[in-house]
Amino acid sequence: MTHRRSAISGLDGLRTLALLGVLIYHAFPRALPGGYFGVVLFFVISGFLTALSSVRRDRVPLFSYWGRRLVRIYPSLVIMLFVTVEVLALADKFKLMSAHEEITSILLAYNNYWQISKQADYFANLANTSAFTHLWYIAILVQFEVVWPILYALYRQRRSLRIFGILTVVSLLIMPVRALLQAPQNVLYYGTECRVHALLLGALAGLWYGERERRGRRFRIRPVILLVFTILFAAVTVFLYMKVPGTEAGVYRYGLVLYALFCTLMVIVCAGSRKVTGTLLDLAPCRFLSKYSYEIYLWQYPVFFVGTILKMTSPWAVCAEIIIVLILSIWTNTFTNYGILPKRKTSAG
Repeated sequence: MTHRRSAISGLDGLRTLALLGVLIYHAFPRALPGGYFGVVLFFVISGFLTALSSVRRDRVPLFSYWGRRLVRIYPSLVIMLFVTVEVLALADKFKLMSAHEEITSILLAYNNYWQISKQADYFANLANTSAFTHLWYIAILVQFEVVWPILYALYRQRRSLRIFGILTVVSLLIMPVRALLQAPQNVLYYGTECRVHALLLGALAGLWYGERERRGRRFRIRPVILLVFTILFAAVTVFLYMKVPGTEAGVYRYGLVLYALFCTLMVIVCAGSRKVTGTLLDLAPCRFLSKYSYEIYLWQYPVFFVGTILKMTSPWAVCAEIIIVLILSIWTNTFTNYGILPKRKTSAG
């Protein structure tokens, strides 16, 4: 049965909301102490789109899938690493004392566990950390992408969400249980086993939606429900961004897990809504920031880190750094898309 495989309306807006949380947190941590919640939304969206694109293709060839994902992730990452190392060598070479170990962990996608081994604190002052602290997120994302073809092959054998759902429920319990057992905060924050629930929740939603789409079963959300839920989601997200620092015990006992569930519901609502241009989630600025969201995520922390070394800490200086981040992100995206790689195709939304 044929069906229209349209893009998912609203995801650009959700990516923008996630990106602004992380960006403003790193630029003005005291103004937005809970901006790190944006990473959860990124994880859910990534899991959803990965699963949805797999169902739409109906197969995930192992090596070609890994090749596509490596081409998507690594060129921009390598460019950012090279430029940042060169700038740090000029600005403060002592910041590069363990750079070879750290960069190896980044390229081999175990940086989150490397940071755990170094007892890194994500919530420490920017000046006392690495320019690459934020790349723990990329490590977990790559780890998930490596395992995903195997997970999807197992799912595809029976086309049943039950086993995948059980796996997701188990993953939801790991962080709260480890938090109750007094696991170190950096283990809870960086550990793949503690953070993979957001990716799996998104993937579960993507499989569910993709199977309905494949069978031609319409799933629609009324515009009024979309509007109300979007306002509620935005309000809760802004509240978390502004009021909930990452040092609170409740964040790990229930906060991150509950927010991941809420993000998944928001993505499902967007998937079930008709595409309505001109809404808050589909505005041109959202489309722009969503297009460059990966590159912006890569560049923002190194630029702010170098700015701190150079004593550029005034609000005006930080705003200038944000402009620099945008310029570098556009350049990197353009260079990797049109300069050294074939033009990428947007998949599944």
